[in-house]
Amino acid sequence: MNNFQVVLVSIFLACAVFAVLIFSGAIDIKTKSSDTSLQGKVTIWGTFPSSALTSSIDTIGATNKDLTINYVKKDADTYQEELVEAFANDKGPDLFIVTPDMVLRNKNFLYKVPYASYPEKAFRDTYIDGADIYLDYEGVVGFPLVVDPLVLYYNKDILSNEGIASPIQTWEELFNLNSVLTKRDNSGVISQSMIALGQYTNVNNVKDILSALLLQNGNSIVKRVTTTADIEGETKSATTYVSLLNDNTYNSTVTPIESVLKFFIEFSNPSNTAYSWNRSFSSSLDMFTAGKLTFYLGRASELFNIESVNPNLSFDVTQIPQIKGATTKRTYGEIYAMVINKKSTNLASAVGVAGTLSQGDAADNLSVSLSLPPVSKKLLATKPTDPYLYTFFNSALISRAWLDPNKIKTDSIFQKLVENVLSNNLSMGEAISKAQGELELLLK
Repeated sequence: MNNFQVVLVSIFLACAVFAVLIFSGAIDIKTKSSDTSLQGKVTIWGTFPSSALTSSIDTIGATNKDLTINYVKKDADTYQEELVEAFANDKGPDLFIVTPDMVLRNKNFLYKVPYASYPEKAFRDTYIDGADIYLDYEGVVGFPLVVDPLVLYYNKDILSNEGIASPIQTWEELFNLNSVLTKRDNSGVISQSMIALGQYTNVNNVKDILSALLLQNGNSIVKRVTTTADIEGETKSATTYVSLLNDNTYNSTVTPIESVLKFFIEFSNPSNTAYSWNRSFSSSLDMFTAGKLTFYLGRASELFNIESVNPNLSFDVTQIPQIKGATTKRTYGEIYAMVINKKSTNLASAVGVAGTLSQGDAADNLSVSLSLPPVSKKLLATKPTDPYLYTFFNSALISRAWLDPNKIKTDSIFQKLVENVLSNNLSMGEAISKAQGELELLLK
């Protein structure tokens, strides 16, 4: 964005804070003060390390002397349960950090900033396109912070040894490379694999991978539907969510989910030329860090773990492959956002802090602390010199997510879908219909 747009967005956020002050009764419009600084105490919950937010909080505090921000780091495994318990006892935080799978589960606790205060156009101009999952018909659901995109890690030594100068750019290239990148010992057992696809239990990030493939095929998995009705002379709106898992919007001869599944399972079929993976292997991450896997589909956040497990591993990272001939690039990305507790006792300052953390220096500091790309378009426009981060930033721009109603339960749905097809317990059509029905039940 240019300087004018940045100033304009800042004005919108300031107006949002001021509007909330009025709506909440914190300011009497007849006797309002000219002081618009953030005040009081704001408590934030999240799963980021406490150190990651220190600099960002200090940045906000420097210009809001009467504001105290307290960040509480929560365990990811119990975070959702702690939130529910806290809200039930009216002891919830003013702000809490969420991922897309937490939006529907916490929808009854969220304060939405109305578009009259923060226009939808301003939001879309500020953040990446994938951040629109934090918008609904009532207003802004959350302020995006950082994104953790799915990327392609690759073993440079394996590629060099086979005379391959660069990593793959399309999925179709895998079929031509498997004969040289997948190695077998004298007994025919795979000793080096090209890529980990085709199984569920030993493929890290498998739901992310399937999500990315569906998104690349034009399937957004879950759709938000807003309906309006005239009730006693008053127009009222309501939002429902529907599963698109078995959707075929473009009337293709093969639906996106069928295309994805057929492609995915080819790599675990021993009779197929693409065979490179089976359930006997250890996890794909373990295989990659051991130098026995050429391509690893992983999150940007896994970089430091890979480096620490095997400091001698010669690897690099690039964007995930795309469909050959595709005009639009896509990857799956976990988009973190700051959302507001509608029962916050300091609602005005909570809105102000959420908006400030998602832009400018505060957002930049958080991005640097986490080594994850920001969601702000302005910040993403300045590419880092670090080669890993350069790829992460580019991947952030093409990242998309979906409104997962419950990540544990949907993981089970995806697993059963893949394993029903692999085992031939159900036909592909039957397995897809079963998964579609289970996802629909979760969304009700």
